[in-house]
Parts: sequence; C-alpha cells; structure tokens
Amino acid sequence: MAQLTLMLTLASVSAFAGPPMLSPRGALVAAPVAPSPGAPPPAPTDSAPSSDAPSDAAEVPPDGALTSVPDTAFTKSVTGLSPDYLPPFATEDLELSEVLQLALRENMDLRSNAIDIEISEAQVMSALGAFDLFLNASLDGSLTESPQRGSQFQFQRDSRSIGASLGLTQKFVTGGTLSFNVGATRTKTDQPSNPFDAESNVTTLSSYALVPSLTLSHPLLRGAGIRVNRADINRAKIATSSAEAAQQVTAQNLVRDIVTSYWDLLFAHRDLENKRRSVDLAQKQLERTRALVSAGRLSPVDAKAVEQSVAVRESDVITAESALLDSSLNLRTLIGQQFADRDTLGVLPMTDPVVRPRAVDTQAEMERALAANPQVRQLQLSIASRRIDELVAANNRLPQLDISGTFRPQGRSVDTTPDATTGDPGNQGGWGEAFRNVFSDEVQGNGLLADWTVSGNLTLTWDVQNRGPKGQHIAALKQLEKSQMQLDQTRQTVASGVIRAANGLRTASKVMDVSEISLELATENLAAEQARFDVGRSTNFDVLQRLDEVDLAAANALNAQIAYLKALVQLQSLNGEILPAYGIELS
Repeated sequence: MAQLTLMLTLASVSAFAGPPMLSPRGALVAAPVAPSPGAPPPAPTDSAPSSDAPSDAAEVPPDGALTSVPDTAFTKSVTGLSPDYLPPFATEDLELSEVLQLALRENMDLRSNAIDIEISEAQVMSALGAFDLFLNASLDGSLTESPQRGSQFQFQRDSRSIGASLGLTQKFVTGGTLSFNVGATRTKTDQPSNPFDAESNVTTLSSYALVPSLTLSHPLLRGAGIRVNRADINRAKIATSSAEAAQQVTAQNLVRDIVTSYWDLLFAHRDLENKRRSVDLAQKQLERTRALVSAGRLSPVDAKAVEQSVAVRESDVITAESALLDSSLNLRTLIGQQFADRDTLGVLPMTDPVVRPRAVDTQAEMERALAANPQVRQLQLSIASRRIDELVAANNRLPQLDISGTFRPQGRSVDTTPDATTGDPGNQGGWGEAFRNVFSDEVQGNGLLADWTVSGNLTLTWDVQNRGPKGQHIAALKQLEKSQMQLDQTRQTVASGVIRAANGLRTASKVMDVSEISLELATENLAAEQARFDVGRSTNFDVLQRLDEVDLAAANALNAQIAYLKALVQLQSLNGEILPAYGIELS
C-alpha cells in the first residue's frame, strides 16, 4: 500500500543554499556564509549551547554534525520574539515537524493518491491476466430418437451419448494462442439389422472415442508482435508510475504550502511583536514629552503629536493581531483540521529557522529540477503512454491475416456383433481398446499414430478503404504531438520558476545583509535622537521619524528573512528536494 511516512525532522542539506537552521524560539537571524575552501577557520566563540532548545533546534554545519544553536541568538535581532511574548488569543505550540505529521495524517488528497496507486497496481495485475494459463473443461450428453418414416432406409434408430473434455489454453505475448484438449465420448446406438424394418431385430452398439487435439493460431499482421500485445500491461505500469508521480506532486505542494504558511505565521507573530515594541517606544517617548511639558520646556501640542503617533501604532497592533489569527486559520486549514469543536484556534510556531545564505548555481538547479520535477515526470510518462497508443493504432491499420493449424489424433473402439456364419462370438468395446487404437500396430510401416487428422487455414480480412484505423492513427499521432508540447511548456515553466526562486534567494540574501546594517544604524540613530531630545536639541518630530525608521528597518529585515525561506522552499519544490529536506519519505 502506498503511504507517506515522516522519517526525519528537518535535517537535510540542500546543494544550492544552506538549509533552514533551527534555533530556540525567538531567533531568526542570518547565519554567516560558510567559508570557502582554503579560508582560515572562524574564531572560536564562548557562547554555550542551549540546554532547553527544542528537538528541531539544530544547525547543520559543513561536516554534517548537528550542533545546538547558542541561546545568545535571542538578543541578536529586533525581529525575534521576546521570552515574555504572549499571543493575543489562545494558541497551540507546534513544531514544524508536528504540523507536517498532522497534515500527512489528515490530508484527504494524499489518501486519494494512495488509493489511485493501489488501483493502478491492480490494473497491472489485470492486464497480466491476459497471458494466464486457462483450464477448460466440459461435460455433455445427448439423447436421440428417430423412428422410421415411410419406406425410408434407416441404418440407425436411437442413440445416447455422454462425453467430457479437459484442456489448457495459453496466449503468447507474440499474439498467438496454443490450445490442448482431450475429449472422451461414449455413444450407444440402436442399429436395425434390416434397414427396411427398423423396428425388428435391433442391436445396440457401444462406441468409445478418445480425441486429443492441439491447435495453434497466430496473427501474421494485425495483432502480431510483443509490443502490441503487451500494450495494456505497459499502459498499466505507466499509469502506476504516473499515480506515484501525482502523489509526489501532491505531497510536495502540500509541504511547500504548509512550510510557507508556517513561516507566514511566524512572520505574523514577529510582526505583532515588532509593532508592540514600537508602541512601547512611542509610549516612552510620550512619557518623556509629558515630563518636559510639566517642566514647561515643551507645549502641550507636542504631547498631542506623540499621542497621535501612539494611537496609529496601537491601530497597527490591532491589524497585526487580525492578520495573526488569519495566518493561524490558514495553517490549520492546510493541515485539514475542523474548527467547529475547536476552542484553540491560534498556533505558535516553535521551530525557528536560522537562515544561512549560500551561493546558488542557477544552471545546475535548473538541470536538477528538469530531471527530478514530478510534474515533468508525469508528462514524460504521458508521452510514453501516447507512444504505445500510436504503436497500437499503427498496427491496427494492417490487414487481418491469421493462420491456424490443428493436429487431432484419435482412438476409437466399437462393439462387434456375433456372426453365426463365421462363429465369431463378437466383442465388447472399451476405453482401454480406444486408447490402444490411438497408436498404430506397425509403427515402422504406418507410423506412430493410427488415426489422425491435420487441418489448417489462412484467413485474410482487409478493410480496403481503412478509414477507421487510419483516422485513429492520425488522432494518436496528434495526441502524441500535443503531449510533447505540454511537456515543453511545463519544462519552460519549471525553468522560469527555478530562475525566479534562485534570484529570490540571491536578492533576499543581499537584502538581509543590508537590512541588518540598516536596523542596527536605525536603532543607534533612535537612541542618539532621544538623547538629543532629552537635552532640548531635537524635537518630537525628529524622534518619531527615527522611530518610524526603526519600524521600517525591522520590517524589512523580517521580510527579507521570510522571503528567503519562502524562495528556498519554492526552489526545493521545483527540483524535487523538498520531501527529503523535511524528512518525508514516500513509500
């Protein structure tokens, strides 16, 4: 039975970019690029690994060993969740591996794909059944009464017979059929001694017949050949492979959508945290302003401007909470969960990736995707099936020329009536005598068999206009051409998707570098502006502007990291690496 099994937990390394490294909740930071060969090793760090990191919290270094990510990652980014972060509604803590397990267990499309594979496998067995060995058996009997009419000569009046046959039939992959049959018949006949008076002096004679026969029939043109006769089997096998590819497409799309939704949900939580943090900073600025107003150094109008900024940021928090709930519902929908009897609707992601950008070879990724993409594989299988259809259609255009031959020896035994003139007492026939009579008494002179028949025939059926088979062949050729065109279009779509995903990885990687610097500078500028404000060398407008710059830089940093993760999972879904990358095995 085809099924999906979650074998590992996010521990695969892709060749095109560093895999998502997993850190304790609250850290989404860009890890340094792996050093090139020959470069000096990085300086050692004193950071200690976290003892309470989740099971997914692992980084995959170049040598493949799993190493815990330090707790210091908590404080390295304004975009991370703080330890005291509380969602605005009831949530359920879920690791990404748990989400994938739930989806694999609940998703109806994957169950349907598994059933499709089993159906295709059953169809393969059904197609193979055309070449099974068939056992044929029959039992028959007859009773005949034929009274004499008028002056008719009648040599036989009544008869009673019973017979049975047993045989084997085997079809060959070349198109021919071989049959072997053995029949046995016993007949009792009422034979009158005077053909003019069938009612007087009737003698009952028994006859026994053993008739083995061997028949071989084979097409010579239409229907001849191994590939033509195995067409149904090959189609069924291709259908099985196509069903497996469809299951892989469904699984890849499901994992891609779930992982993307998971990162979107993580973004929504961190975006809410950033907006809350912005409200706190604006509130602190309002407290400073009110203190200066109370001291007479600023007018009340300055406080009103800050209050307006606080209100705008609080509105942003409400919007972010709504977006967070929507992201949670989207993720649960993809998992396949129902909401009617569920009290907890929110989800708090417990798997945090640490992004490690690496160089991407677009050409290599494109070649890998075209070779491994299951959608491309599906269309390639469709073309293979169309080629079989074209082969069969071309064969059907040939005339029907069949040859068959039968070899039928037989052994008979018939009762002998007594003869008074010669003193012959007569003889009772039997099955033993019938079997002996199959063979000749003089093998050297007459051959092995005494009584036999050989027959054969050659049959030709020719559709002179041949419009039906010709039209079917043309249609099969056009279907093949159409499938090839669809394959070219899909390959083009996959290639362009790889280019876009690879470019998205490069762009997000560069934006992450810039946004980290921008966020650091914006934070420093805000602290400096607040210090100038405290000594009267700056205004609320300048401080709020610096605060807006911090908000924008934090959002850009978070957006860049999430964009990198989404581009990564998109590229993995195109080149067929997404399932092993997230520990999912189709079996």
